[in-house]
Amino acid sequence: MNDTINLDEIVPDNELEEEIIADLKSGRNKEVITRCPPEPSGYWHIAHAKAWTIDFDTAIKFGGKTYLRMDDTNPLKEEGEFADSYLSDLEWLGYKPEKLIYASEAYFEDIYKIAEQMIIDGKAYVCELSPEQVSATRGTLTEPGKDSPYRNRTPEENLKLFRDMRDGKFEDGKATLRAKIDMKHPNMNMRDPVMYRVLRAKHYRLGDKWCIYPMYDFAHPLEDALEGVTYSLCSKEFLDHRPIYDWFIENGWKKPYGPKQREFSRLTIENVLIGKRYLKQLVNEKYVSGWDDPRFPTLVGVRRRGYTAKALKDFVKSVGWGNVLEVTVPYSALEYYVREDLNKIATRAMVVINPLKVVITNGPEKPEEIELENNPNDENAGFHTALFSKEIYIEQEDFSLNPPPKYNRLVEGGIVRLKGAYIIKCNQVVYKENGEIDHLECEYIPNTKSGNDTSGIKCKGTIHFVSSENCFEIKVREFKNLIKAEYTNPAKALSDGVAISEILEPDSLIEKTALAENFLKNAKVEDKYQFMRTGYYCVDKDSTENQLIFNKTISLKDGYKPNK
Repeated sequence: MNDTINLDEIVPDNELEEEIIADLKSGRNKEVITRCPPEPSGYWHIAHAKAWTIDFDTAIKFGGKTYLRMDDTNPLKEEGEFADSYLSDLEWLGYKPEKLIYASEAYFEDIYKIAEQMIIDGKAYVCELSPEQVSATRGTLTEPGKDSPYRNRTPEENLKLFRDMRDGKFEDGKATLRAKIDMKHPNMNMRDPVMYRVLRAKHYRLGDKWCIYPMYDFAHPLEDALEGVTYSLCSKEFLDHRPIYDWFIENGWKKPYGPKQREFSRLTIENVLIGKRYLKQLVNEKYVSGWDDPRFPTLVGVRRRGYTAKALKDFVKSVGWGNVLEVTVPYSALEYYVREDLNKIATRAMVVINPLKVVITNGPEKPEEIELENNPNDENAGFHTALFSKEIYIEQEDFSLNPPPKYNRLVEGGIVRLKGAYIIKCNQVVYKENGEIDHLECEYIPNTKSGNDTSGIKCKGTIHFVSSENCFEIKVREFKNLIKAEYTNPAKALSDGVAISEILEPDSLIEKTALAENFLKNAKVEDKYQFMRTGYYCVDKDSTENQLIFNKTISLKDGYKPNK
């Protein structure tokens, strides 16, 4: 443990931290070591952020460390692309693992040797029942299982057969290595679970080196032990697996003070589909543009949309450790933290998405410079220069021929203030031949410039605008939730047989053109802006030198308030 950590000064946030303090004080553990153990079978999503935040922040709090371990024991699902993405995701979240470990390279030989020793100790046997037969003999929650007819082979027989498995003398599915525990155990995970299976599949790192692969429940605890992990943290869906975790530590590792498995509540978000297999289906069937589609709940997706790592971590921390199986929160809870962070860091800009031309009949012959704050919440953000000129553009919704009650924007004969500039009065609406509005003719009122208004005129409304002398065209992408609102639990709907196409919101991506201030020409990918009075936006990676594309991250306001 870091010598600067004073255990008596640490305030525990949950039962795990209370246990850690007790273990460190008693000498059971000398330091806190956690691990981030993804299976590289898909990109990380929002719920993963809770697990990794707990792993890293717990270790950091106690001066410990966290390993990034690729739990690559299933070659049928794993790809190097996914493994490569995890380091980038962690870097974005602000975490640096103590080291990167590939279980397949670091531990497969050691785990195999442990399996052989368990055979010698009479703790494991080779079973030639088919997968269907194994399932049929496992029993139910109320009925005990039945012993395999191969359960009482001698250690010598089992050792030879296990080596035959490794040497490729068994066909796929014709033999397994099973732990010899208790087929009558009330926890079905303890009914002689499979430790190894025969599987001829090309591994993304090892190729054809192995034709047998360890199962997760066997490999995971031993990888933890071999790494020196002290606390193996996972979601509560693995609570029923804790006894088998402990059994393999006791009978395979066989050393004092092995790692402890402890469980936190799984995070689910209303109206969001986060299962990797479902996300993979959406990608493979081209419902989205890829794993980093801005509508996707993957970390690469929300990052591309403009969410910040701080917002995501603040969100998962607000959910907490949890003592129930699953915590479900509304999506607006996440959006609250995104909005809170962007409000502090996003540069303000005037962008008109649905332009309406306005001619200032008495406007200046030469465009007049005005100064706008880049961010009123950041005194170091500085200012940028905009222009006020004879021809400007405002949002169509900021003018009304038939204004509703309490409408404080521009109407015919009425006044409104232009952000950072002057009060203008609308004198005439000019129409096209088809009856649509072509433009407005307005006049500006001298002595009303923002910051130097000596007119005494009271004006309730302020709107943004861009000058025709100081704007360029951009593309704006706006999004609806990928999942229809009625499917608050989309994973359950899919498991109930609803087609994936049925739960998807049609037209969840809308593209528009807009007019933006010229200073945005210098915007870079992932730069974040508040388009005044509209929302928060982020520069998309599809942008080119000739076409900037902005993703709408989130609206400016929402009614959600977190519990304090």
